[in-house]
Amino acid sequence: MLFVLLAAGFFYPVQGGVPMGRGGTGAAGADDLSALILNPAGLASLTGVRVQGELSSTWQPIDFTRAGNCGVRPCRTVSNSSGAFLNTLSGVSVALRPGLVVAAAVYGPPSMGRENFPDPRVVPALTQAPQRYSLVSENNVVVFPGVAAGWRALDWLDIGAVVQLRYFRARQVQTIYSLGGIGGEITDLDAVATADATDSARFVFGFGAIARPLAGLSVGLSVRPEAPVHATGTLDVQLPQFATAAGASVSGRDMRLDLSLPPEARLGVRYDRGPLGVLFDLTWENWGVVQGMTVTPTDIVIHQGGADTRVGPITIPRRWHAAWTGRLGGEYELYSWLKIRAGGLYESSAIPDETLQIDFASLSRLAATAGVTARWRALSFTAGYAHFFSQDRTVTASQVTRIDPYPAPVFTIGNGQYSTSLDVLALQLAATL
Repeated sequence: MLFVLLAAGFFYPVQGGVPMGRGGTGAAGADDLSALILNPAGLASLTGVRVQGELSSTWQPIDFTRAGNCGVRPCRTVSNSSGAFLNTLSGVSVALRPGLVVAAAVYGPPSMGRENFPDPRVVPALTQAPQRYSLVSENNVVVFPGVAAGWRALDWLDIGAVVQLRYFRARQVQTIYSLGGIGGEITDLDAVATADATDSARFVFGFGAIARPLAGLSVGLSVRPEAPVHATGTLDVQLPQFATAAGASVSGRDMRLDLSLPPEARLGVRYDRGPLGVLFDLTWENWGVVQGMTVTPTDIVIHQGGADTRVGPITIPRRWHAAWTGRLGGEYELYSWLKIRAGGLYESSAIPDETLQIDFASLSRLAATAGVTARWRALSFTAGYAHFFSQDRTVTASQVTRIDPYPAPVFTIGNGQYSTSLDVLALQLAATL
């Protein structure tokens, strides 16, 4: 009767209008406040007072066709209908002196935090909501407000650090089975679980350095340690009509969720010659820290048939592994007031077939990006766009099973055909004073 979630959905590898346009690169110099994400040492290159406001929008179509029959017919294909998900990367930086810059900014991680699939409370569950045991809906938010500094320690070396107070909230709805000992897919036995968990304030950190060994050449390295999530909240269960008519009920609603967000490292190389800049980044995110997610109900008891069953801790297996991303991009200053960008990237999937579900439909993916910056006096306008090409995966050996509060025959829910793509658009307005 418990749920599965992570941050604001699985992260995608581009954020910030400037880096987005050139393939998500910037570990060797980001050129705007996305340095707080990519490498805080990049702040040391900013000048004056920079005020930056940015809004990005993400669209992620997800289609899933569950394997087998739903009733007497093959299961229908269901799709994510959530529409656009908004994000920001906004703040201010101040050069206290040349080469010493402090900044304050807020952003959400690059992710799709909202998904909506057919709701079995609204449509016929068996034929029109076959995905309900994996996910009905989610609406998740992670926000990173923080401060950072970049310092030119030597003529050839910049160093930087960022400290943030992360806010985490996850809300999710899915269907569970409410009667033990009975297998199959009897919709009259379906209950609906709604979870809402928050980790309101937890410090997270990042560090980085950028070296310039030769004229025009920069090499950057940044790291972020593993960040635990210990969220508390509520879990509400709507029992099916037959259960409540028989006198069944649930008392208590408090719960705790424990998992970790991955450590990450970024290595970047940048070469600038005249109006041309070429950048390459290699990133590593160790999603292997997510071997499972533990949900601990603290006072939830199921009352049924004269017996009281306290719901104990449940570990939901994930068995993810590290993901790698290669990014290549470039920019060219056509005029003193106009710069254009283009790039591409490839990211491996951290999720094996055995534990893939629609809640994190993150497959290995290839993206093309483009961007532009136009300047007028102290103002600059930047647009960045990324398109992740459609990816498909057919799963035939899933180990993902329905969550049953009571012992029941195993019911596999992860087998089927997955298809997803992703589009991201970022618009930024900045002023340098």
